[in-house]
Amino acid sequence: MITVVLASWIGLMIPLPQTGESVIPSGSIPAGIVLQGWSVLTEQQVITEYSTLGHRPLKMIRPLRLSVPGCEILLLGMLRSEGIELKPIRRGLSKSAHWATTDPSASPPLARYEVRVIRIEHVHPEPICKLLRNEAGKREASIGPLDRRSRFVPDLRSGSVIISCTSPARLSRYLKLLAAADRPPVAGTHRPVLRHWSTRFGRASELALELDQAWTDRGGVPIHVVLHEPSNTLLIRVPKHIWPAVQTLLEQLDRDSDF
Repeated sequence: MITVVLASWIGLMIPLPQTGESVIPSGSIPAGIVLQGWSVLTEQQVITEYSTLGHRPLKMIRPLRLSVPGCEILLLGMLRSEGIELKPIRRGLSKSAHWATTDPSASPPLARYEVRVIRIEHVHPEPICKLLRNEAGKREASIGPLDRRSRFVPDLRSGSVIISCTSPARLSRYLKLLAAADRPPVAGTHRPVLRHWSTRFGRASELALELDQAWTDRGGVPIHVVLHEPSNTLLIRVPKHIWPAVQTLLEQLDRDSDF
């Protein structure tokens, strides 16, 4: 059940709306009753600007059943008549939580990001980011409406991972996970191996140039590419632990141009 986040009302005898068949009584009622009614109708959470905002009295001329067509608009009109605005906390979502405020120019107080740029020494930034996103998906599955999900962006040019996080505790966890993943390769895997790549679209000569440029832009351990035109194949000499990153890059480059 979606409910309004309000302060406790001592001695409040008016029941909060719980379903679409609930009735808001007539008379002078707290704004929290109207906020809860709107929350029930829209199935969206409402967070108040300050704890006593829901105590503001509103005048209800006659009882109002939530199932009445257009009730949602009526409730918004009542709130605005008393200077209370409902603002979506995250725009663009079909069911966003809303912030109840008396300041029409204010924005919901979303948590602020702390940004860290971490240089990766031994592995490619992209799989590190994927690992961190998977961990964040578990830890941030039920964060509060005013919180923000963490972001992980690979910077291929500098070989870094850019982390944006609002929680010091979560950030500490992500940094520890990153440090554990950024380890030297297992003994023996740093030795060069020869890998074949059969070009799927276009000419291997063009793919070789694209791969060389993309890998140079990425930076890091150099690779050696040999073109075998008769078979339209690339022969790539690369340290074994680097091959997955090269393979990922080839998957991106060797695509149908019409796709």
